[in-house]
Amino acid sequence: MADATTSLNRATADIPLTRDAREDLEHASDAAADRGATEADPVDVLRAVLANNGSLANATLRNLGADPAAVTGALPADGVASAPPLRQLLVNANREAQVLGHYQVDSIHLLLALLYSDSPVTSAALQKAGLTMYDLRRHLQTGARADAPVGVRPAGTRAPDRPLRRRPLPRLRGVLGVSPLFLAILGVVVAAGVLLWLDVIPGAAAILTLTFVVAGWVAAVCVHEFFHALVAYLGGDLSMPRAGYLTLDPLRYTNLLMSIVFPAAFLLLGGIALPGGAVYIDHSALRNKWWDSAVSLAGPIGTLLCGILLATIYFASSRLGLVTAAHAQFFEAVSVLGYFQMYAFILNLVPIPPLDGFGILRPWLPYSVQAWALRIGMYGLVLLFAAIWYVPGINAFFSGIGEQLAQALGLDPYLIYLGFQHFRFR
Repeated sequence: MADATTSLNRATADIPLTRDAREDLEHASDAAADRGATEADPVDVLRAVLANNGSLANATLRNLGADPAAVTGALPADGVASAPPLRQLLVNANREAQVLGHYQVDSIHLLLALLYSDSPVTSAALQKAGLTMYDLRRHLQTGARADAPVGVRPAGTRAPDRPLRRRPLPRLRGVLGVSPLFLAILGVVVAAGVLLWLDVIPGAAAILTLTFVVAGWVAAVCVHEFFHALVAYLGGDLSMPRAGYLTLDPLRYTNLLMSIVFPAAFLLLGGIALPGGAVYIDHSALRNKWWDSAVSLAGPIGTLLCGILLATIYFASSRLGLVTAAHAQFFEAVSVLGYFQMYAFILNLVPIPPLDGFGILRPWLPYSVQAWALRIGMYGLVLLFAAIWYVPGINAFFSGIGEQLAQALGLDPYLIYLGFQHFRFR
């Protein structure tokens, strides 16, 4: 049995299968192993397909007037002496799926491949039951029976292959990771937090708070960009793993102006938390406009979740009676970092290019507007940052909303104020 399973895994390594197709092939491999064969042959596969009562292939046979039991009875009791290898059968099935516009090989594609002339035993049994490749394909795409007029879909029916035309979500196994650098940054956050909690270094509250917040902000930027990349990958841009965007590695999200110069200067000099990462998306690879908008929304959602995590730490500590004067410095740092997340969350939703708020709207705008936004994107960002820096009312507007959100999450505004003082250097 191990040999048959190994052969199956080797034959299907690069072919996407639906659950029904995988089950059929596994049952076929089990049958081959029971008779001492190292690989399932077409008869094994056809028996397994016919026995799967809940599959699309079985339902198609019945709708076309064929009896799966009768087809099974027409098959030889033993394996086929001369038959194409399992890999060839799967290649044929995959070809059928691609021609029909399907994204995975299903039991129905196995059935179509079993009608190929290079598998004469199964082809003969299916043809004897009155089945042809034309009838199978036609029914699959229209729901029409074999005796229905050509080009006419029965009233009230939909194409049975409709689910197969939906692109499945890519698998996450093997593409997600956590970079050592991200873990090191988290280590800095934890170390600074522990020292603030214990208050064992006299006079170090300011530098420890600064370290905690800046390192925590960098980690939150990684989460923000990771969420962009994750949704883009699920939405169809399969380049995300190759670019290293699914590893939370800050070096992968680095853009000199966006990631280092502006955010670091504003955070340290003015206590303004600006977005600070860059993930380059192939928008043409995404499934549709909804996914395109979701990619832009995902980053702010990641930022919001970071704020919720910090608020949860504060809330849980409060419920346990740990928010005391002895640990005030720690909760000041937690509170101000939570506030910065809410500030960045709101700022990211401003609908000007190239912020995420505009990215959410961009897919629905005329192409001329999208092209214009692409050209002026960085200038719009510079103007916004300049307005925040030089126009007190604008910064006060975003600060007020950020503080209200932080309070809504349960953070103490007074602790936010105390923690904020460590960033008032200008």
